Amino acid sequence: MKKSSSEPIKIRKIKQIFCQDSISDIPRYIHQAFKNSDLPSKIKPGDRIGITVGSRGINNIKSIAQQIIKELKAINAKPFILAAMGSHGGATSQGQKGILASYNITEQEMGVPILSAMDTVQIGAIDNNVPIYFSKEALKADGIIALNRVKLHTDFKSNLVESGISKILVIGLGKGDGAESIHSLGVYGLKKIIPQAAKLIIENAPIVQGVGILENGYDQTMEIKFCPPEDIIKIDTQLLKKCNEVFPSLPCDNIDVCIVQEMGKNISGTGLDTNVIGRLGINGEKEVGKPRINKLVVFDITEQSHGNALGVGLSDVTTRRLVNKINYQDTYANTITSTFLNRAKIPITAETEKEAVEIALKTCWQIDRKKIRFLVIKNTLDLENLYVSESIWNDIKENKNIKSCGDWEELSFAHDGKMKIKF
Repeated sequence: MKKSSSEPIKIRKIKQIFCQDSISDIPRYIHQAFKNSDLPSKIKPGDRIGITVGSRGINNIKSIAQQIIKELKAINAKPFILAAMGSHGGATSQGQKGILASYNITEQEMGVPILSAMDTVQIGAIDNNVPIYFSKEALKADGIIALNRVKLHTDFKSNLVESGISKILVIGLGKGDGAESIHSLGVYGLKKIIPQAAKLIIENAPIVQGVGILENGYDQTMEIKFCPPEDIIKIDTQLLKKCNEVFPSLPCDNIDVCIVQEMGKNISGTGLDTNVIGRLGINGEKEVGKPRINKLVVFDITEQSHGNALGVGLSDVTTRRLVNKINYQDTYANTITSTFLNRAKIPITAETEKEAVEIALKTCWQIDRKKIRFLVIKNTLDLENLYVSESIWNDIKENKNIKSCGDWEELSFAHDGKMKIKF
């Protein structure tokens, strides 16, 4: 038994092939979509038009927003950016501007003002008097273009609305008050209240357009859909269905040890995408179910997260390096607002990556290391390139959408305990 437990893990690099449909010329695409929309006839010269930009790491968000700004200026409107990210950035105006700046979205770069005040007003109530809040400065606009990516939510499943245009109106522009009001009801609030609240906002706020972004399996912009406000929920539903069809996943359902090199808010709202790891971590809610990962290890957190480690509690083992980077104020503000406290719990903390892996291997309930189903990914957003052990490879090698990218190698570590793997 001792000899078996000290056997080195052998891994090989593989590549998964996902949907590659994408927009080749985004400015041209938006120019045509804007022209074909009802915006040119709806917006008058001099109208102040706010464009929502949230805190998620949306690919091409800067160029998409820039082109919409260009189109608005071409019809003599006065565009500006509305920071729309609920309680993120520590639920402060400056914190939210800082998040936008990390995506190189600044007033200087975009050539328009960025408004990020957290003040709200209650514009109504729904479903047994649940208060619905909305940004004060957004209400002063002559028009609002609700821009957001449509994707699977990390807290709940629905056939209607998950993360998308409706959500950025209800929670993004609801600011801290709106996020707290919706999240205070847990999964019910997210699943049932968001569609109702979006309808209320569309009826009472100057929403002039919804713009939904759909990304392919490589996070490339696949579709940008303009729609009048009354069609926002319908477009959310249509794009959500398409997202489900192209969403990337791990190559197998049963994994003994899964190593994630980095987590972060720019990767997923939960740091680790629950749709990828198969874990929700919400009391009383049924788990996603697949994949089934026995031990999940996360090594580090991205700089773009600014120390917000919401989601670290979804892992079983982490490193001292990650824990030392945690900004507890931002992490707790975001986690408490979400109400899913388990996700901020700090797991067993190893001093090095090597120690973290050894802990996972010792506790994954598989004595024979040759049989351990071992997998390494960079993060839950990048699933194209990954490393797998022989037991996993034998199950997936006939899959035409999976290719081997190298020979077998022993899992090894540097003198400082860092894993020797290159993506």
